Parts: sequence; structure tokens; C-alpha cells
Amino acid sequence: MIGLGIGSLIVFMMFPNHDWLGWTPGKHIMQSVRELNFEISPVASCQMQCLDISIEQIQLVRKEGKIDFGKSDVKQSPRIYHLDYGQTDFQITMNDSLATLTNITSEGKSCDCH
Repeated sequence: MIGLGIGSLIVFMMFPNHDWLGWTPGKHIMQSVRELNFEISPVASCQMQCLDISIEQIQLVRKEGKIDFGKSDVKQSPRIYHLDYGQTDFQITMNDSLATLTNITSEGKSCDCH
């Protein structure tokens, strides 16, 4: 047990930048969100203007957002994922080759986009 502990500590020290939790479902899905072709639906584009969200902020959400599996519907096709970033929820529809931002909601703010 002592050898296993010392060996594990050495491995952690040798690879400090390694993503040790890279195998989790949330990490795999976020990698797909970043790597797939990405488009923004007309409704989401209207919501971006209404909520004053820039393309750079969308890229940041794609990089740092967290998936809310409670709101997401992963059993249907195409799959729907909700990314939480701050007080804003970004709904992304994904198939095998495309991720589409379809809806944006923010606490305390509403937009009339249809």
C-alpha cells in the first residue's frame, strides 16, 4: 500500500497538466461541442442581440461551460444539451457532425424572439 501511494504521488507530480478526469461523460461531450462544426440558429442569434452576448462569449461558453444533465435530453435524436455559464443557460442541439446553439435564457431577463 505504501508503494502504491508513493508511486501514485510520483505519477501525479510527473504529469501535473494531465486531465485526470478526462474520461467522464461531461468532458467527452464538451470536447465534442468544441470540435464539431458550430452554427447559431436565427432564434439564438436574436437572443444574443437581446441579451448582449457576443460571439467571443459563446466561444468562452463552448470552452468553459458546464453541462446540466438534469435539463439535457440525451436519449432523443438529435441530442439536446444545456450548458450553464454564470446565470445563463445555452441550449445546444447536437448530432454526429454539427452542434447548433438553439436557445439562450438568462435569469431575470426575457427576449421576444420566435
